[in-house]
Amino acid sequence: MWLRRIAKIIGVFLGIILTLVLVLFCVAYFSKNASILLPVKHKDAFFAKDMDNFPDPLRVEGKALVGASGEPIVLKGLMPPDPSRLHKLNRFKKSFLEGIKETGANVVRIPVHPEEYSEDEDYLWRYLDPTVAWAGELGMYVIIDWHYIGNIEDGSGGEMPDIDINPKEFSRQFWTLAADYFKDAPNVIFEIFNEPANIDAGIWAENAQELVDIIRAQGAGQSIIVGGINYSKDLSWVKGTPIDDENIIYASHIYPAVNSLRWGDYFGEVAESHPVLITEWGFMDDNRSTTEQYFLVGDEGSYGAPLLHYLEERGVGWIACWFDETWEPQIFHEDFKSYTSYGRFVMRKLSGTP
Repeated sequence: MWLRRIAKIIGVFLGIILTLVLVLFCVAYFSKNASILLPVKHKDAFFAKDMDNFPDPLRVEGKALVGASGEPIVLKGLMPPDPSRLHKLNRFKKSFLEGIKETGANVVRIPVHPEEYSEDEDYLWRYLDPTVAWAGELGMYVIIDWHYIGNIEDGSGGEMPDIDINPKEFSRQFWTLAADYFKDAPNVIFEIFNEPANIDAGIWAENAQELVDIIRAQGAGQSIIVGGINYSKDLSWVKGTPIDDENIIYASHIYPAVNSLRWGDYFGEVAESHPVLITEWGFMDDNRSTTEQYFLVGDEGSYGAPLLHYLEERGVGWIACWFDETWEPQIFHEDFKSYTSYGRFVMRKLSGTP
């Protein structure tokens, strides 16, 4: 008898402990600063029930991007922070993308930071798979941006992540997996390397070609974005040595510190014969005194309006960053409650309001 009583007491005690552990786990997981991640099942390939309603895959036709029926498509959209950060803020959910869609955006650029990716073996399945599905259901394209900054060959650069793998080898591994997984997702666009820097144009072109070939070897036929050198500003090398592929979009990043007299050299002339997309731009005006990133300081009159007018004249699309209240240049003030002056400008341009 006494053994049964002891066993019952122990059972009750263990039940209380298990309940407390479960409660603490749930609180941590769903809190704003969540750090606990549940395992995610690894699928072999992307699949969504409603892919027939996804946007058509893009293809290059001359200097334009077109859909399945040949109609020109100009991409205009927004860039949120890395999905792992959105998760920690309890914002990684379909409703967050719905907010982006409601601005008038037809594309979202998702930055995959190599250090975040390396720390989570479930990253692709946890974050990229649902993002591509949600965006497709909302009729949006998704740019998967492999967000390295620096020299792909030797790893040099002040913003290179502190991880124990060469960036070239890591890029090969990532694109082999990601391209194979998403090869049948019509709304996906692959951006192979965020900002090449500290690297010669010829060497970068060779590396870019290798990554493009790796993506194609997986059977992925979607558009691929290749950035310029010098932190993706400079695409002038494309005029002499374009990537050997029929479905390439070239990317440039243009911030206020880039003199407008250089826009033509950096990307305008290339846009006369190739599709170009400005995958990063933005400015800090009313919050300029808070930044240490001097190259972001600017305003609508001297930078924002002239840049978007220049792009519109050439049929060049753009992605504004960041759709966030912290990462600079911020579209929002604190806690997504109101727009910065830059954010208000972006929202007008996405909605078509003068």
